[in-house]
Formats: sequence, C-alpha cells, structure tokens
Amino acid sequence: MSKEEVLSYFYTNSTNYGVKRTLVILLCGLAAGLIIYLTYFITSEKVVYNRKFNWSLVAILLITTIVMMMISSNIAISLGLVGALSIVRFRTAVKDSRDATFIFWAIAEGLCVSSQNYKLTFTSALFIAIVLMISSKIPGIWNRYLLIVTGEGIDREQFQDKLKPYVVNWKIRTANKDAMREELILEIKTKGEINLEVLDELTVVPGVESVNWVAESGETVG
Repeated sequence: MSKEEVLSYFYTNSTNYGVKRTLVILLCGLAAGLIIYLTYFITSEKVVYNRKFNWSLVAILLITTIVMMMISSNIAISLGLVGALSIVRFRTAVKDSRDATFIFWAIAEGLCVSSQNYKLTFTSALFIAIVLMISSKIPGIWNRYLLIVTGEGIDREQFQDKLKPYVVNWKIRTANKDAMREELILEIKTKGEINLEVLDELTVVPGVESVNWVAESGETVG
C-alpha cells in the first residue's frame, strides 16, 4: 500500500454522525449522567454536599462520549487526540476514594454510551446505583470516636474503669500536659453510639473538667 493510499484511508475511513444521531447519543448520555447524579446526591454522607462536583460527573460522562465519538469518526483525528491528551497533566488530587469511584463510573458509562450500547449503559448504571445506595445504608459493625478529655490531675484508672463497659477497645492517640492542665485524645471503638449518659459518667471522674467526642466518618479532611 502506497503512502497516498494510507493517508487516504486515514482521512476517508470514518463514521458519519448526523445531527439526529448525535443528539440521541448525547441525550442517552445525559440520562445516564442523571442516574449518577442522583446516586451521588442520595449516598452523600459529607457535612458539606459538593453540588459542583456532582454536576461535573455528568459533564465528564458527556465529554467522554464526545471524545469517543471523535475517535470513532476519523482515525486521523483519533491519533491527534491521543497525542494531545498524552501531554495533559491533571494536578487536582482526589482525596476521597468514593469520589474517584464516581469519576471512574462516569467515564465507563461515557464509553458505553458512545458505543451506542444503550442496553448495557442503563442496565449497568441502574445496577451500580442500587449497589451503592444499599451499601451506603448498611451500618458499620463498630462505631469509632475520638474522645477528647481535658482537666487537671485526671484519675486515669477510674476513667478507664468508667469507660470499659461502653467500648470494645481504645487507644491513647495524644497526651498533653503542662503545669495547669492536661489533655487526652483517645481513639475508641464501640458497638453502639455514645449517648449523653456516658459523658455524664465520665465527667464525674476526679480531675475531669470536660469531655468531648467526635465521630470518625472515614472522610478525608484537609
């Protein structure tokens, strides 16, 4: 095959997407994106819900669909696109593994939509959505807390005796002490939730001035 024939093959061997066909593909992509959007919204356990990130998942799905349509439409364009994407660096770190899962899900659905396999697109989207919704409602076996105790001359033995009936185990993470006060930060694991009655029992320990607890949600902060 001559050089001219190779170039002619690259530029002429393409898939023609009409306006109607393109709109159908993008609308199906939007529908799949809305499934991802609703799943992220329903399963979000963060204190601050990130609406912009949720909409970006829909955009990622549509952009992936467009890119794959471009690649399938013309081989020459696909080679240039691969070269352009190879020099792009994304410096934004995804701290939450859950967010990374949704990004990968959006990309995968974009690939399904661009291949026009709509049965696979919506079956997989609904199945994954149901799995994520169910898993988000399943409670953990243990509840983890950070217990912050401040005071002066805290009776640690009595404090541990008061704490034992309510926890599975505990570990001192930080201990600070100066001439006037001391502070203990403990990581505790319980079978149930800590209530105010437990805190009332801990505050009567000699030397304890205040007791605070913070639930560990498993999310990354920072």
